[in-house]
Amino acid sequence: MAVSIAKENKNNFIKENWKPILGVGATLGVTYVIWSVYSDWKKGNENPTGNLQLKEDKTLPPSGISDAQALVKANLLQDAMGTFGKVNSEELQVIRNVLQDLTYNDYIKVSEFFGERGYVSITGISKDSDWLASSKNLSYWLSKELDSQDLIALGKIIPGAF
Repeated sequence: MAVSIAKENKNNFIKENWKPILGVGATLGVTYVIWSVYSDWKKGNENPTGNLQLKEDKTLPPSGISDAQALVKANLLQDAMGTFGKVNSEELQVIRNVLQDLTYNDYIKVSEFFGERGYVSITGISKDSDWLASSKNLSYWLSKELDSQDLIALGKIIPGAF
């Protein structure tokens, strides 16, 4: 009997106060979005690329991939990482396949062709023209989309890049 009264009071509370409950939830959501955008903007102003730009290492052999191959690989990486949320297992496999046989200078070339592309940190979605999407380089994208274990594994494949 007491349980049914408590359940009824809970249902009545929600029915009677749905507007304030919805308002508090919406306020918290908007506050989070504004804070996230501001944080990304502030980080972007501290370091415009969002990550350290790597340079070609002249002591290593030059890149062995063509410009066209580098562009294709850059686009494949964006397609794999530009979906909502973190990468899933299929997208992670695409990233691994693209980066698998690259040398350090190959990675630099792919990174140069990737350039700085719009990335919405809140959702992990790539955007070409959106005020929410600040331009970030390939290393930044990879650091946001992959967990630390995957980055360590990539660092073993391409030493010095991660």
